Amino acid sequence: MRLFPVRNRDTGSLWLAGALNAGSSWVMQVGVFVYVLRHAGASTLALVELAGTLPALLWMPFAGAFADRRDPRRLALGSMTAQTVAVLAALVLMPVSLWGLAACYGLQGAANALWPPARQRWLYAAVPEGRRAAANAALGTVGGVMTIVGAALGGVLSAWSPSAAMAVAAVLQLAAVPTLSLPGRPAPGRAARPATAPRTTLRADLAGGFTALRGLPLARSVIWIGIAWGFIGGGYNVLLAAYVTERLRGGAVMLGCFYVVDGAAVLFGAALAARVGARRHLGVYALAYVVQGLGWGAMFLPGLPAAGAACLAVMRTASGVIIALDTTILLATVPADLRGRVTSLHMTSYGAVSRLALAAFGGILAAAGTEPVGVATGAASVLVGAVWWALDGRRARRRYPGGSVTATGPAPVRAEDAPAKEAAKEAAKEAAKEAAGAKAAERTG
Repeated sequence: MRLFPVRNRDTGSLWLAGALNAGSSWVMQVGVFVYVLRHAGASTLALVELAGTLPALLWMPFAGAFADRRDPRRLALGSMTAQTVAVLAALVLMPVSLWGLAACYGLQGAANALWPPARQRWLYAAVPEGRRAAANAALGTVGGVMTIVGAALGGVLSAWSPSAAMAVAAVLQLAAVPTLSLPGRPAPGRAARPATAPRTTLRADLAGGFTALRGLPLARSVIWIGIAWGFIGGGYNVLLAAYVTERLRGGAVMLGCFYVVDGAAVLFGAALAARVGARRHLGVYALAYVVQGLGWGAMFLPGLPAAGAACLAVMRTASGVIIALDTTILLATVPADLRGRVTSLHMTSYGAVSRLALAAFGGILAAAGTEPVGVATGAASVLVGAVWWALDGRRARRRYPGGSVTATGPAPVRAEDAPAKEAAKEAAKEAAKEAAGAKAAERTG
């Protein structure tokens, strides 16, 4: 945490809880994969993976709306507790039923879908506006750390015993609970709702989030660039493994070394992003997509491990910058009562297209080969970064970061921000109409 210019007790608690949660997910995932491959096969693993990820993708948009209606601390604690129960159930059912294991895997993923929107609402309620970029960058390092630690721990434990890996995953998940309930700052409350506002349904809140996005061009642009990168980078792990094993003729040890480079570079990139001034966020964000693509595409050209690792380091350093700035830019102009929904919509759209891309990459690789696909996806990342800057990033400079919201609610809306205000009003009207219709249906029923 010293790499980042932020000193906040809540940020530290959220970082530690996120690391334990991600570590548990990594160890559980590797344990499930190894167990299924030993006892069934690759085709069954694909079905188990689908069962494990589909519930989370379907629930995630509603999870954001749910997070906007509830106290984020309690919701985060509930997410960690439910995941602990799911992992323990998976440990018990693993030797009994493969599909029982898949069901528990899916429940763990669905419970985990509540964590990101709850975490962001908690963070933005506890951290002053000027320090949020550094706090987001610090939280963004969790992925890099766990790529190294979680995957390695999961691999070692699963090689010994998948059941042991599952038991350790449960312990790690359980350890995340007290980190979020330590005494300290008062718990941040739920998003403020006017006293005269009618009680709305979860579906109405979700629809309100979609409606409000029409007036939030910067947030909408971050969502579309996430979708674009989901299509491009959805096969990242497959391409990297194919590059190491086919192009470099390496084995598990070399692939593990490349993943260590991956995690370390992401950490370095996040640390760099934490020191970027707010007025340079948009330009650096677009440039990082360009550098990411150049590094990724160049990696497939040489056939030397050292050169490939160096290109991967450049690529993943840029990825670390993107990860660190992504949430800050996404939520910079989003009102407090929409942050959970916008966060979840971003993650859902990215996750869904990544899964679709992963399914398509098998056929593409068989038809075109690893090197052409790698170079093409790198070029696509360069193009995406340039297009985003030309269409959205450059135009948003006038409203960024002056249009950011404070911890207690939206900043004063200026003339150029009027569409966001009107969209929020429209969303509230639609929610009120649906709530009135639901009440009328109850009376007639």
